[in-house]
Amino acid sequence: MKHRYSIVSIAIILICVAIAVISKLGNSIDALTPLFIASPGSQGLNDVMGGQVWRLVTPMFIHFGIMHLVFNLMWVWDLGRLIEDKKGAGFYLAFVLMVGALSNLVQYFFTGSPYFGGMSGALYGMFGYIWIQGRHNPRFADDLRKDTIVMMLAWFVLCWTGLLGPIANWAHTTGLVVGVVWAYLSNTLNTNAHIGAKQGILDGNQLPQKHSLQYLSTADILKFEAQRQWVREHYLPEARQKYDSVEGKLAIIDAIVMQQYGVKFSTDEMQSLEITFGDALVHVTGMEWATLEDRSGRTPVLMTPETPLRLWPMNTVSQWLAHGQTTSIQAVFEEAVRLVKSGSAA
Repeated sequence: MKHRYSIVSIAIILICVAIAVISKLGNSIDALTPLFIASPGSQGLNDVMGGQVWRLVTPMFIHFGIMHLVFNLMWVWDLGRLIEDKKGAGFYLAFVLMVGALSNLVQYFFTGSPYFGGMSGALYGMFGYIWIQGRHNPRFADDLRKDTIVMMLAWFVLCWTGLLGPIANWAHTTGLVVGVVWAYLSNTLNTNAHIGAKQGILDGNQLPQKHSLQYLSTADILKFEAQRQWVREHYLPEARQKYDSVEGKLAIIDAIVMQQYGVKFSTDEMQSLEITFGDALVHVTGMEWATLEDRSGRTPVLMTPETPLRLWPMNTVSQWLAHGQTTSIQAVFEEAVRLVKSGSAA
């Protein structure tokens, strides 16, 4: 379930507002001097090396003018909530501090001036992370609208033109690159865990080595999206956003089954229903998509991101149909969630 607010974002907003008040929206240089990455007139990172390590991150809390402050804090509220909802407050805080520090360092390295500030470096890191995760990880799917992506990238390019005045463009660029790379690596590392096929939730260290667990390839992602699209097309056009909710996914599975009652589903259609059911599990349990590969091909599975590795095979809907739908799809889903969270075999 998506949270309406983010604890970390609230803390960031309060700090930024407090510094804006104390510094009179960036007009009091004396108030900001202890927060710049380096004291005016100092050489390199002497202040940081001398123990003032907070200077690596504090520039991101500095804002020059009301529009600079409001614009950045609006994005902190929106993007931060998405990351904290999916990855937790601890990850969000560590991500912002790391990306913010790297962005500040690169900006200072290329310009030599300590007179910069703002959350934009960290914000572009958050944007890049969510954007790339949304292309590979169903947990982040549809979190960013296409017009938002276009606007952020267009603003990024416009800032580099110089038409908007002095902008910390190196901070923007560093944040965007770090966010994109971080998301990409999180979806491609730790492959080739050996597993085997078994019904229910499986322990990775109990499985034969003729199978391998792999993160989704580009071909897998395209195939999954085509299968999701087949399901979405069963909604009325004005109702297709319902796929974004767990209830909407389960309702459309039930509707498709009722519509085709007595007609056997093709293998691809059945897998489309399984993918939809799996997307619902991802929303609630935090599991992630992967593929199980052996000599016969690649089969989609869900896996737990933590250790020990556990897997959930995509055959729940087919089992439900095979047993004559003796219970509702909602009840089947609730039982699946219970089994996933308890770690029991299905």
